[in-house]
Amino acid sequence: MPAGFQSPLNVGIRYPVWSSYGPRVMEGIVDFMRDHETWHLVTENDSFGEMEAVRIDQDWLGDGVVLFRATGEELDAFRRRGTAVVLTSTEGPDAGYPRVVPDNARVGELAAEHLVGCAVPHFAFLARGETVYLQDEYAPGLRRYARERLTGYRNKLREFSREPVVHYLRGRPLWKKETWRQVEMEVMAFLDSLPKPCGLFVVDDALGAVALRAAKRLGVEVPAQLAVTGFGDDASYCFSAFPALSTIAYPAREVGYRAAELLRSQMLGEKSPATGRLEIAPGAIVPRESSDILAIADPEVRDLIRHIRLQAPHDPLRVSELAERSRLSLTTIKARFSAVLGHGPKQEIQRVRLMHLQSLLAQPSLSLSEIANRMGFGSAHELSRFFATETGQRPSEYREKMFRAKAAPISPS
Repeated sequence: MPAGFQSPLNVGIRYPVWSSYGPRVMEGIVDFMRDHETWHLVTENDSFGEMEAVRIDQDWLGDGVVLFRATGEELDAFRRRGTAVVLTSTEGPDAGYPRVVPDNARVGELAAEHLVGCAVPHFAFLARGETVYLQDEYAPGLRRYARERLTGYRNKLREFSREPVVHYLRGRPLWKKETWRQVEMEVMAFLDSLPKPCGLFVVDDALGAVALRAAKRLGVEVPAQLAVTGFGDDASYCFSAFPALSTIAYPAREVGYRAAELLRSQMLGEKSPATGRLEIAPGAIVPRESSDILAIADPEVRDLIRHIRLQAPHDPLRVSELAERSRLSLTTIKARFSAVLGHGPKQEIQRVRLMHLQSLLAQPSLSLSEIANRMGFGSAHELSRFFATETGQRPSEYREKMFRAKAAPISPS
């Protein structure tokens, strides 16, 4: 439709029921609408008779669609009708339409950085080699995103002279009743074969939950023997197994915003709308119990690190307090920390506080005074002095640089 919309455009949003990303991506689309104009959003639904069921497929009539994946037939039908399309998965055909996807290589790098920080001596990677679906719209076949995440993971580990043990699950018919048992047994066999202690990056949270259940059945202690992290920050998977799964946040709102931006350019009838693939930086590591404690043999140091990680984000711990909760002398504590971590307890406290401070600075709604209060700093000035000492930047400079990068315009790929 040309410039000067006369009525709200009809925009469809389709995500599979097994993905939690759809509602969160929609929030980014709504953010874009607030900055521009209102659209009439349509999602697939089946309210068991209370509403008319909606199916967004090649026969759906609308101005534009944001699809997770699609079939070639659907994309051809949309093109014939002049329907704008943006895809948000690396998998399946695109017929020349743009994709907005996470930077999968960076996802792997973040996973490696997190697990290296857990001080484990061995590393592993678990993913689906192939996924078999009945529905063509889910793009059955080999998974491209898994290989991209492995590339980033492997390259980062090589900086530390480490190489992961890699396992791709064989493709199985997911619609059959016993498939989940076969998957779990294959995962158990892989986990059982790994050297311990080991840091395991699982390609996404759904498979990460499977890995945690398999570890429990094997009697493998998580995280002492197996530190596990996934990707997606999908609560339905991260908290459905014990212990809770560490993960890397999926950048849903940014994906939605940028997808809406590309969709609008098509609906405006631009002569050369952006095509190709736009990669969005993933969110931060969300550490939980599945990798939260260093897999080290020294129980005294492990207990003190647990205390630091639980308390330091909110309380400016003193090293002398560690000695008060341990039977070890302060001199011995410093020596053992240095042997395990390569730095002393004071540096570990500062590292944990800095990571938490950076995560709070990423929330624009929080003022420096509010952050200072949350973290136990005496004032915003004290917070700023700490941050500048650790990073060489003022908090305001860090925030400005981060938000400027987020707001950078799209470059067609």
